[in-house]
Amino acid sequence: MKKNVALLPVFAGIAVLFASCGSTKIPLQEHSPVAVITITGNGQVPWLSDGSDETEDGTSDGILSTMVNKLIDGDNPEIVTSVDRLDYANDSIFQIVPELTGAEFLPKDKFIQSEAYDELDSTYFNLLSSVKTATGYKDLTALGSKRLRMLLEGTGAKSGIFFDYTFQKKLLKGNKWNGYLCGLVTLKAKVVNERGKVLLNKTFVAQSSEKIRISSHKYDKDAFVASLNEAIDSTIRMFSMEFAGVDEGTEALEIDDSVQGDAIALPVRTEQKSEVSEETAESESVTE
Repeated sequence: MKKNVALLPVFAGIAVLFASCGSTKIPLQEHSPVAVITITGNGQVPWLSDGSDETEDGTSDGILSTMVNKLIDGDNPEIVTSVDRLDYANDSIFQIVPELTGAEFLPKDKFIQSEAYDELDSTYFNLLSSVKTATGYKDLTALGSKRLRMLLEGTGAKSGIFFDYTFQKKLLKGNKWNGYLCGLVTLKAKVVNERGKVLLNKTFVAQSSEKIRISSHKYDKDAFVASLNEAIDSTIRMFSMEFAGVDEGTEALEIDDSVQGDAIALPVRTEQKSEVSEETAESESVTE
């Protein structure tokens, strides 16, 4: 018994050490200027399956599935606004992240119109899935470390960020015929430095606060799409808190290193638009 008591301070010290390591914030400001390399997301908004992370009703989100859905439901706001959601995310990123982290960001137009960016091709891996990109960006999610270093060096960036979004519908009450749903936004964010080293690779999840009523299997899709914006803002704020040294009141999930939290409303922002860049193919992958 005495031996166990004597070891308590040792274990306590170890616990504090691990807690300190886990709470260490990365100073993004020291890796400025920062480049947003790509912003990608799914083209459709499937349902989140009950009791699992798998989705149903259009889970493949492939090219064929998307084409069929467009023919059948071509005016569906959830489909036609897929790029708009990512453009909104782009605007939020350039407003929220610099404000909360103090980091300097390379202007979007300057970065995507650079010779170094223009020379890169989009990844091959997502050609069979309906992956969308924010206006002007290429799908560079599988960019190789060598090309990544050349891109950052060629644009003068000290670090780069990959943003990948998944948009889903979550059933809150009742069923899909009569009940309530909300939006679920998942952000997978990866931050790399100028040497290609991964500084952060984490997933953030936010749920929209507005409850959309389902009646006779129908619901206001325009209202649902609009409700996703605050959840997008929330994921970006949580991402920023990884660098700002401020806790957002969310809990890290040890299993998948995710963060969950409620959406946070922010002031209305001004929207920006850029010309669309041509997308091709890329076969390399970023080193972990």
